[in-house]
Amino acid sequence: MDFALTDEQRAIRQAARDHLERHYPPLRVCALAEGPGGSEAGAWPELIRQGWLDDDLGMVELTLLAEESGRCLHPTPWWTTVALAAPYARAAREQLTVPATFADGGGTVRAARSPQGWTLTGQVAAVPQAGAVRCLVVRADTDQGPAVFACDTGSAGLVVAELSTLDTLRRMARVRCDGTPARLLVGPDRAAEAARTARLRGGVLLAAEAVGVAAGALDMAVAHARQREQFGRPIGSFQAVAHQLTEAYVDTESARSLAYRAAWLVQHETEACAQAVDEAVLVARSAAVRTCETAIQITGGMGVTWEYPLHRWLRRALWLEAYPGFGDDPHDRVAERLLRRADPDEITPTAPDGR
Repeated sequence: MDFALTDEQRAIRQAARDHLERHYPPLRVCALAEGPGGSEAGAWPELIRQGWLDDDLGMVELTLLAEESGRCLHPTPWWTTVALAAPYARAAREQLTVPATFADGGGTVRAARSPQGWTLTGQVAAVPQAGAVRCLVVRADTDQGPAVFACDTGSAGLVVAELSTLDTLRRMARVRCDGTPARLLVGPDRAAEAARTARLRGGVLLAAEAVGVAAGALDMAVAHARQREQFGRPIGSFQAVAHQLTEAYVDTESARSLAYRAAWLVQHETEACAQAVDEAVLVARSAAVRTCETAIQITGGMGVTWEYPLHRWLRRALWLEAYPGFGDDPHDRVAERLLRRADPDEITPTAPDGR
C-alpha cells in the first residue's frame, strides 16, 4: 500500500507554502501580532481565491494547509474557521465563506424560541478569535437538549470583549449574548453526532498545526546553527547542538506521521480514527513545545529577546497545548484504552521485596 502524498496533494502543500512565505515572513507576522486583533482581516478574499475554503478539500488536504499555517503562524482566522466552526456547518450541509469561530456555551448559554426565530442568552468565558471573525457558531442549551446555532458577530445583544492572552495572534475573547438573534444549524437530535465529528476533525487540524509550529521553530534553529560560529566553526557542527536538533527533528517527523495517519482515518471514517486523533494530538502538542524550547536554547540569548520572532512560535505551541475545546483530556482517553486492554490474569504480583 502506498502511503505517500499524491502529486495533487504535494502541489497543494507547495502552493500553500509559497503563498504564506510570500505574504507572511516572520517580521510581518510579528508586526501583525502587535496590531489590533492580531489578524489580517483583508486577506480572506485571497484565501477564497486560493481555494483554502473549497468544500471538496478532503481531510488530508486540510491537514496539509493547517501544517503550513502553523509553520508561518498564518495570521488570519482560517484555522478557527475550518477546525472549530466548519464541522458544524458541514453537518448542516452548509459552507462557511466568512471568518468564523466556535463558542461552547453548553451550560452557560440558553437558546429560546421567539416569534422571529431563535435567541441566545448567556456567556462563554473564552472563545478563540471572536474579535476577528464575522460568524459565531454557538453550542447552546434548549428544552430538548443541546443544539448548535449561528449568529453574526454584529448582531444585537452580542458583546465581544477581548482578553489578555499569551498568543496575541490568536486572541481569546469573552462573548456575552443578551437576546441575540440566531439561526439553528444542528438540532438536538443530531448535536451529539455533530460534536463527535467536530472533535475528530478539529483534533486532526490542531495536531497538524502543532506539527507546522514545530517545523517552523526547527527551521529557525537549523538556520541559526548553520550561520552562528564559535571557535571558527558553525555551532551546528558541535555534538551538543547537533544532538538537540536531531531529537527535535525526530519529534517533528513522528508527530507529522501520526497527524497524517489520523487525517486519513478520519477522512475514511474508520473505527480506529478516534484513537488515532487522540494519539496525534498528544504527540504533536508535546513535539511543538519541546521543539520550540530546543530552538530557543540553541539560539541562546538572542532567542529570548522580544525582537527575535521565535517566542511567537513558542506562544502558539503553548496555546495549542492548553486549548480545551475538544472535550476531555486526550490523556484520559488514551489511558482508559490502554488499561482496558490490560489483562489482569497476565499480571504477576510483585512481592514487597521486589522479587
